[in-house]
Amino acid sequence: IPFDPHRRRNAVLLREAAQTVMVVRGAPEEIMRLSPALAEPERQALAAWLSEKGRAGERTIAIARRVLPPDTATISPADEQNLEFLGAIAFTDPIKPTAYDAVREAKALGVAIKIITGDNPEVAGAVGAKIGLLDDPAHVISGSELMAMAPEARAQAIVEYPVIARVTPEQKYEIIQTLQNSFTVGFLGEGINDAPALKLAGVSLVVNSAADIAREAADIILLEESLAVIIDGIRNGRAVFANGVKYLKATLASNFGNFYAVAIGSLFIDFLPMLPLQILLVNLLSDFPMISIATDTVDKPEVSRPRKYDVREIVLISTLLGVVSTVFDFLFFAVFVRQGANILQTNWFMGSILTELMFLFSIRSKLPFYRASRPSWYVLGLTVIAFALTILLPYTSIGQAVFHFTPPTAAHLGIILGLVGAYFLCSELVKNIYYRSNLGANGELLLQKAKGKR
Repeated sequence: IPFDPHRRRNAVLLREAAQTVMVVRGAPEEIMRLSPALAEPERQALAAWLSEKGRAGERTIAIARRVLPPDTATISPADEQNLEFLGAIAFTDPIKPTAYDAVREAKALGVAIKIITGDNPEVAGAVGAKIGLLDDPAHVISGSELMAMAPEARAQAIVEYPVIARVTPEQKYEIIQTLQNSFTVGFLGEGINDAPALKLAGVSLVVNSAADIAREAADIILLEESLAVIIDGIRNGRAVFANGVKYLKATLASNFGNFYAVAIGSLFIDFLPMLPLQILLVNLLSDFPMISIATDTVDKPEVSRPRKYDVREIVLISTLLGVVSTVFDFLFFAVFVRQGANILQTNWFMGSILTELMFLFSIRSKLPFYRASRPSWYVLGLTVIAFALTILLPYTSIGQAVFHFTPPTAAHLGIILGLVGAYFLCSELVKNIYYRSNLGANGELLLQKAKGKR
């Protein structure tokens, strides 16, 4: 008879010489209940021993038997009675070394870890306390205690208790379902009985050695049996999300500024403010560092909690900074428009690229640039290359012959760099004013402005 989470035991039929024996093994309290011949003093001593082992984090299994008629060929759950209690075994299921750091880092990331297990409360509580999930090993609730509660109290207890023990597959399913009313839930399982909960969870994970049916129900199969892999995945996912938003903001703001500047500037002069080939080169060089934005480092507040796309915030900050970009494009236009077509085109070309390169270092963080995390070496390296090419290209024969550049004078180069520096400072000022009105000093959204489910 295979193991059943409701019966919490299994049984086998053996033939030993002249007799037929049914051996039953499972949860000690179940085996004791089915062994009426076990004396009361022995029951009390065994209960004390089981409690001691449980508090030490050791799992236990009890074994009993029943001699059946020699001609018995099959057994059923009805035969699991009047057992002869043989004994109990305690053994250690070692905690993986990575679990301790994973629990600590999960708390720092705002991820709540819960243990939902079929083990007894003492074992589950001891494990929870060892890995830092519980301050008190007794702060555990069982599945049967949960089911005895009213629905509202049960929902509150499911959220409150980090460890829930002696849980059946049906109870596990209901726990996941309740949590998903308020949270995004990831569930890690491995057995056949975990399949319903895996199917229900928002993100279902299994280890590589999990049962086939569990693997089929899972979204992710972990090749490494470590909680640290999951925590690293959460952290990396949030970093990718943050860098994706950086790219959106930088691209939207820069394109907004350049589009309106070129379109409006064309109304006031009888030549193109920038040649088509020059515009293509602007897009190439200004986007050069953007190909490495996925490697950029991310501020701690950006990965400290889950994020979602805030379209309003992205559009608003991109529009505000796009206006700043347009204003400075007009300043370049006003300063150099009387110098002739080639000089305006060259200097505006250089200013457009340099301002976008500097703008990336402002928009990459919600914090002031001097408090932001250091950019990745890839972003820094590609920015330096693009910056150098922009400065040097107008002085080369290729730049003059192919792109029709006019080498800037030292005075013009100084004006360009001065305007680029002023643009960076103005972008930082507008950005900081905007985020100070919406975020706290550490870059976290003010709680009173938060909307939706946590």
